[in-house]
Amino acid sequence: MDHGKNTLKPKDIYRPFKARGLTTEGAQALAYLYQPVTGSDAIAVYQSLLGDAEDDTQEEFLHMDAFTALDMGSPRFLAARQQLEGLGLLKVYVKEDRELGPQYLYELMEPMAPVAFFQDERYCQLLLAKVSRHKFNQLAQRFTPKTVDMTSYRQITKRFAEVYGKAAQGSGGQLANQDIKAATTNYQRLADVGQLQVTLAHLDWPFMKDLAEKEHLARELFTEELREKLAFYHEFYGYQELELIELLGDAVVLSGGQLNLKKLDQVAEKRAQEPLRKTNYPAKNEASDNLEQVSDVTENDLAIRRRNQFLAKGYTEADWQAIQAMDTYPPLKYLQGLKKAKRSFVTKNEEWLLKDLVAKSPLPNPVINQLMNYVLVDQNKSDLNARLVNTIATDWSEKQLKTPEAALDYVRQRKLEQLAEKEQKEQRRQANNKRFGNNRPQKTEKLEDWSQYQVQTNPELEAELDRKMKEFLEEEGEK
Repeated sequence: MDHGKNTLKPKDIYRPFKARGLTTEGAQALAYLYQPVTGSDAIAVYQSLLGDAEDDTQEEFLHMDAFTALDMGSPRFLAARQQLEGLGLLKVYVKEDRELGPQYLYELMEPMAPVAFFQDERYCQLLLAKVSRHKFNQLAQRFTPKTVDMTSYRQITKRFAEVYGKAAQGSGGQLANQDIKAATTNYQRLADVGQLQVTLAHLDWPFMKDLAEKEHLARELFTEELREKLAFYHEFYGYQELELIELLGDAVVLSGGQLNLKKLDQVAEKRAQEPLRKTNYPAKNEASDNLEQVSDVTENDLAIRRRNQFLAKGYTEADWQAIQAMDTYPPLKYLQGLKKAKRSFVTKNEEWLLKDLVAKSPLPNPVINQLMNYVLVDQNKSDLNARLVNTIATDWSEKQLKTPEAALDYVRQRKLEQLAEKEQKEQRRQANNKRFGNNRPQKTEKLEDWSQYQVQTNPELEAELDRKMKEFLEEEGEK
């Protein structure tokens, strides 16, 4: 039985364990670098388990107590726990007890220190997918290692032998080497820093190497480091074997015939941001031996890649279902479904506005649907205000947003940047108050209506929308 993957009972016992106390750098990394990726629930679970691990009065706990302390049910706790597992912050073990049932051991891993975090491209990509570039740069600057100008200085540091060489002679009273090793065994075995673990077995490496040779790429390129990087691209971006080889070839060409891993990162990230397109790739059969056949990537393959890229950015399955609806329905039909879900109707002014928008704006229909969903659902407006809609449409057109996902990402990033700017202004205001006193009149800055964006939508309204739109289409005789 695969315990802990899909179910977790309140009476199940767990034992938390951490090899050493959480370091200051680890705590900073959790708060500033990991939390944007995992979400606040996962960090709360980590802190709760850490507190239990540091409790000297007991070793075992009931999940029921953790659920109560965290004010979350089993599904939410399990989802948060799996977020920690995926980033290598938690290892989960289970054993079966005939009387007590499954018992879990939770080994908490030390977060990567900020310096190491920013040295790993994979962690940087995960973080950048969750925050704006402004916020990413702000965090990178915050943890930049300090340097000092050593120009005109000459190093005169003493070497070890100069200071301790003579003192080490005749030290027979100290522990012998074997005694030292025996006393420090636990230190030598300590490897408690969490690392991203990718599954290499998910990719067909013999096929990829054969295809690479057809593309004049040497098999020797497939080092363990490259294999882990390609496996990460597969899991994070949703790239398949054929696409990974194409990325590898592009990176080699751009690097002047040599493989540059940083250039490969840039190519993979850039390609993930491009609109999806049908591409001719060599087909892969079950035996992986017929490399001469050529076929189109199926629509299903493209849909899977697109979905994986979307969910990797932290969106939910419900968000993806909403994106699919935007792709499926023409704007007027989509608007009718939206208004019916809100127990309303499409006015003549809205119909004229929509016709004008479809006819004159360069926005694709799915992006127009996203615009209407944003105004009517996220903003909970009663109708489509022409001035507001045209303002958004003009801005999105200038930014050349081609998919509903791109529109969603853009508005989220804009909101995050504005919040960051607002925080900076507030900090400057508080600093000025301390310096000049609190008697100066304060200016309140108001953001544009359309930028007040919340990624979390109303789940009840979304569910009602989905149900009503299906009913509406059935009534219209559409499948």
